[in-house]
Amino acid sequence: MNKLIGLALLVIGLAIGWQLDMHLSTVEKVNIAFPPRPEVRIQLETMTSLIEPDDPSLASFKSAYESKLTLRALTCTQATPIGRFDSVNDIKKQAIDRDCLKEQDDQLLALIGIKIVGLRLAQPPLRPLVKLGPPTVIHGTENAEIYTGKSASQAGVVVLRGTRSEFTSVEIPSGKKIASLPTIPEASHTNYAISPNGRVLAIAVNNRDLRFIDNETGQDLWLARDVGQLYAWLPEMQAILVQDNKSGPGNGGVVLIDFKTGTSKPYEVPLKNQSWALHLSSSPSRLLIGSYKEFSLIENTRTTEGVNASVVKEFRIKSPSASVSSLTPTAMLNGQAIVFVTGRDFMLFNLETREERLWESHEVIGNNYAKWSEESILVDGYGQPNTGTTKPFIFNVKDATLSPVETAEGNQGIIYELNGRTGFMRRSHQKVWVGDELQAGTPESLDDMITGRKLERQLQALEQEERLSKARLEALKMGQDMSRAPRLMYPYGAPTMSQDILIRRQVERGYYPNTVRMSPAMSPAAEAPAAEAPAMAPAPMPSPLIQSAPIQNSPIQSYSAAANELRKQAITNTTSRMLGAIPSNARVEAVGVYEAKDRSSSGVNVMIKKSDQPIVLMLSAYEPVRWNLMKEPGANLVAIIASGYHLPEVTGAGTTKTVIKRGEYAYQQNGTGYAALNNEAMLWTGKPISKFQGIYGGTVFIVGN
Repeated sequence: MNKLIGLALLVIGLAIGWQLDMHLSTVEKVNIAFPPRPEVRIQLETMTSLIEPDDPSLASFKSAYESKLTLRALTCTQATPIGRFDSVNDIKKQAIDRDCLKEQDDQLLALIGIKIVGLRLAQPPLRPLVKLGPPTVIHGTENAEIYTGKSASQAGVVVLRGTRSEFTSVEIPSGKKIASLPTIPEASHTNYAISPNGRVLAIAVNNRDLRFIDNETGQDLWLARDVGQLYAWLPEMQAILVQDNKSGPGNGGVVLIDFKTGTSKPYEVPLKNQSWALHLSSSPSRLLIGSYKEFSLIENTRTTEGVNASVVKEFRIKSPSASVSSLTPTAMLNGQAIVFVTGRDFMLFNLETREERLWESHEVIGNNYAKWSEESILVDGYGQPNTGTTKPFIFNVKDATLSPVETAEGNQGIIYELNGRTGFMRRSHQKVWVGDELQAGTPESLDDMITGRKLERQLQALEQEERLSKARLEALKMGQDMSRAPRLMYPYGAPTMSQDILIRRQVERGYYPNTVRMSPAMSPAAEAPAAEAPAMAPAPMPSPLIQSAPIQNSPIQSYSAAANELRKQAITNTTSRMLGAIPSNARVEAVGVYEAKDRSSSGVNVMIKKSDQPIVLMLSAYEPVRWNLMKEPGANLVAIIASGYHLPEVTGAGTTKTVIKRGEYAYQQNGTGYAALNNEAMLWTGKPISKFQGIYGGTVFIVGN
């Protein structure tokens, strides 16, 4: 009887315990006592709502999630003994490591987040990709001033960023708001991207992590720790390429995050100093990825083990001064070439022929651009030199021509590329314009425009030098004959130094009385040819400071070959006024020093020997050297150009035409200044330097023999 009673009590106890929690494992009880934090549960619900119940990947995810939960419970209770018969309430009273639970919850969020992002990437476009048409205005929402924007390549979606780091997803071209996204003050200003289907925003935060946000709901999807720049979306592989930040910001390699398997691993192709990647095609899956000078064409394939990658071609930019300095190149000519900014210029690299074409485009157009077609990009061209105005052009990279944009709407503001698609976005005064349809005028040769702008700058420099040269002569005359110079007026009394010393110091420092000083709004090429310097009488001098006067814009508006010939003739006319006509058989000899030896005040002596050929002598120095010329009988010296960082002095020139100026200097032929000095020779004489002599500290040189 007692045995029956005992057995009954045991059965009742077991039944009560089963009703409580005795049937649960220790792991289950720990996770019930200390459940994952609310955001984990919310993300789990979101994920399950996006996946079909019969999806094969759901079973594998549940298995991975259960494994993570088990690891969570076991890891965080290592220092706390928990018995098999301890209840959930008993476990709640234990001092479980809360930091451990938080760390394990972060891993659960990462597991769920990577799955959600993968599911979002596999969905259709958030908004259809449609033609944008003529420029349309999109205003900032909720009184936010727009700072910049990024677009999706296969959807009509743009994410706008406000000046206070507010983010908003909108559809284009209507500008209708889709969702308000989180405000992220710690977000990178440039390092963010939208998935091709427009559903996911990936943005670098705190210079270390990558935050994924749902563009439809504004919900956070995943914070990828120790992951920096997103190099490329690979939707056809259900993967992305990112920068590994575990070894420090900017120092990590390339990591492939595989959303199909929920894993991440180092990219199979070893890369060095990579800074950009460009997705070229989906079938086959190909991309370019590289650094400033080198890049590789890589093909991706999916196997049962994951995503494999192999190098198809390798490239290196051979042009010494060229490199990829824009954030990412743009695919052109149906993927046969890429266009990118190098320094201040544009370059085209042909992926099939490896041909490189570098334009000195900074003379004519700015660096901001947007892809307009497979052969052209939209750029802003500069107006007349030094006017500060711009005008949009269509730059055909195949034909190297610029066509003026005639559409008035949306022609001002900073140009942004619509990532991976044709069209443009412009930011201007709290609004942006988007469009992919513009009216363009007659194309002109870019090379002719570059040549014309260079000629304008050269003419500007020469005409300014002509004015300065005359001003120096006037200042020196006034210093030598002070009895004829008008008295200077000083509001606070006369200076302590004498007037002639004051004038000379002004000249040494580049301040010249009665000289027209160039202002940013002045155009140099337009001024009428300067008249010959007055004989002896100095011009009135109302103030020791330079007076400014407006200069008319250049009458030559075209950059055709004929117009450029007129500019060349104007340059020749200006140099002829200053140096005289240079004989066709003349040669240029150059002498350069850093300073006179031991900084001797006696200067550097130059002997000019007898010669059959006429000689143009170029003298250059860093210090304010005194050049003493000594001509032998029969010396055939036709012109002198003396330049330097400091203003030089020339004696013994006699009646030989002489230009003294601030400018280039060189004292060794393999130095950086020699090329610039040779360019000066070409500008002033039309001839290169035929003979060069140089030394750091000079004493005596012989030319003409």
